[in-house]
Amino acid sequence: MKACAPGKLILSGEHSAVYGAPAIALAVNRYIRCHSTFTSTNDLTLHLPEAGWQAQMSWSELRFLNDNLNQRFAQFEQGELGAGNILEAPQQLALYALCQCLPDNDPDTGLTLEIRSELPLGSGMGSSAALSAAVTCLAQELFSTSLDTAALFQRVRYCERLCHGRGGLIDAATVSYGGMVKVAEGAVTQLPVQLASGWYYIHTGVPAVGTGECVDYVRGRFADAPIWQRFATLTEQLREAIVAGDDPRPLIQQNHRLLCQIGVVPAPVQHFISHLERLGGAAKVSGAGAVAGDFGGALIAYLPGIDVDAACQSAGFRYMAIEEDREGARLEN
Repeated sequence: MKACAPGKLILSGEHSAVYGAPAIALAVNRYIRCHSTFTSTNDLTLHLPEAGWQAQMSWSELRFLNDNLNQRFAQFEQGELGAGNILEAPQQLALYALCQCLPDNDPDTGLTLEIRSELPLGSGMGSSAALSAAVTCLAQELFSTSLDTAALFQRVRYCERLCHGRGGLIDAATVSYGGMVKVAEGAVTQLPVQLASGWYYIHTGVPAVGTGECVDYVRGRFADAPIWQRFATLTEQLREAIVAGDDPRPLIQQNHRLLCQIGVVPAPVQHFISHLERLGGAAKVSGAGAVAGDFGGALIAYLPGIDVDAACQSAGFRYMAIEEDREGARLEN
């Protein structure tokens, strides 16, 4: 049996969503895929071929890991662990998501779970949410009744709290529902629009710090600042521009400057975005960005009529034209 979940890119609202502002994000056609095979060994084998990693454990050991991760999250809530230290290894998230779907009694069969990813880790494309969603889709079908999309979204959000110290709405909603979504005041709305051509994802390098650390940094300096209302206004204006087919570049540029103001855009990334603006484009960090180091993870850019290949090659950045995924996490044939 197979399942997949798409990556995501935030068009507007990263960081500000923490403070009640709306956010808009898009599911994109780059995926995490899971493939399961029942075995006669009565244990679990998790295989990540691209990372050269494989582990085998009993079902009871999986439940012990689940309990340990819950305990580590409690330590985080008590201030004894940082948000980036709840998980001791990224693959633990896949095991945790799997364990949420187990029946009360251990399965009387073994399982091999192979996971492959087209999403770079820690680069603003929602890899942790997509991993949780793909494993949950698969495991629910294997061990229980399949979740509807709303329940899947809540399960993914619950699992993802181990990555960032909180279960983010944006990533979980986008990879679960697919398409373009708006998240505001805890509610998820699917937007019946598609991006026009000229939009790109640019990978500026894996940030030196994780999402949790970035969120904590911003909270310590701007939690009570009025800047979040400015973010909220820009997000609504961008949504209206996309729906109307208007030029989004001025709004993206303003959004970028606000992200610089809260300190999540490294200087080399700022210089690159300035270069794109001189060429007639616009770009902004899509995700947490970074509060240390030279790399900012994902950028979302609107670059119609611009030689994107030349611009990115000169900076040493990878890019792709954005193609939307409309289905969200799902089983595959």
